[in-house]
Amino acid sequence: MGTSRSLARTPYWLLASTLLNAVLAILKLGWGLMSGSTVVLADAIHSFTDVLGALLVYGAVRFSPRHSRRFPIGMYKLEDMAALLGGLAVLFAGYEILRSVFFGGGVMNASMPFATLVFMAMVLLAQMFFYRYEKRAAASLNSPGLNSDVINWVTDMGAGLVVMAGVGGHLLGVPYAQEVAVIIIAVMIFQGAYEVIRDSLFSLLDASVTSREREVILKYLNAIPVVEGVTDLFVRNAGSVLFVRATLVLNEQNFSRAHRLVDDISDQLKQHVPRIQEITLHYEPMTQRHKRIAILFEADRKTPASHFGKAHYIRLDDVEGDSSWFINPFRDDEHGKGMRLLTWLVRNRVTEIRVQGGSIPDELAELLSMVEIAVHPISEYGMASTVQKHDIQEKVA
Repeated sequence: MGTSRSLARTPYWLLASTLLNAVLAILKLGWGLMSGSTVVLADAIHSFTDVLGALLVYGAVRFSPRHSRRFPIGMYKLEDMAALLGGLAVLFAGYEILRSVFFGGGVMNASMPFATLVFMAMVLLAQMFFYRYEKRAAASLNSPGLNSDVINWVTDMGAGLVVMAGVGGHLLGVPYAQEVAVIIIAVMIFQGAYEVIRDSLFSLLDASVTSREREVILKYLNAIPVVEGVTDLFVRNAGSVLFVRATLVLNEQNFSRAHRLVDDISDQLKQHVPRIQEITLHYEPMTQRHKRIAILFEADRKTPASHFGKAHYIRLDDVEGDSSWFINPFRDDEHGKGMRLLTWLVRNRVTEIRVQGGSIPDELAELLSMVEIAVHPISEYGMASTVQKHDIQEKVA
């Protein structure tokens, strides 16, 4: 829900940015023609380049959420492609600014320098006002397209400062004022362009997201009580949305309940991280942490049980050496005592059963095999020695 609202708001910001940039470009073009300032004219041409770039990004964001038979998960990477092209355009614009100042034939001064300074200051204020609010929106919506447009506004403001530095330096007679301003702004422009190009390339190449975003998702999954662990987690960007793939270890053996749990976890994770567009969760049952053996006895606690469902006592032996005695709670049931005892053994995470040979019916033996519980027959002599050893251990303990 949050992701849908974010995607819906992004095009409006880009459209507003494009309209404002177009208005300012027309105003600068008119002022440059009127004042004869080549610097203002160059800035106007640069602004028109930004308008074209903004239209490209707007179109990408506008059409990226659309699904079709050929693009079943949408075209979200259009936004990354537009951001990449926008970043390259910013690099080119920065290069043009440096080239015009340091390798060009010089700059023609404005015929109305004071009025030009006032005009450029008003343009700069309008740009700074919009830049401030669009930067907040880009951070809130996590949109690479908006981030690219924010960097474009930095480029525009930098170009405006270069114009003001050139005009002001000419009036004050300050040497190299324009060159110093250009270097400072160029560093800002190239740094911002590098970040936009880097992020868009990572997304286009399906690189995993930053460790911070991945850690938020991993921490949330591990905090769910039924999740025993996350064996695989991959999170990637596509435009301003996230795609998540994970393998969960669940403390649940029932297939139907595990499937419902995975659906619930997906819904909860989408609410916790609104940027997530699609989640693919695989799950596997929790692996047995230790070996647990169940030995079935008659009433004397020494003789192995001759019938699986009619055993009087059950002793559970863990590999750590711990043992526990249990009375068979299903021995006196009229029907289904063997099936109920099997369910009880599964619930207590038994990995192996030792009984007298032939005491388990074939159908129950097949079910035990399906739930991966091994069955080993044991002779009366072998059982007696096992019981004697166990009794000695109990007396010592």
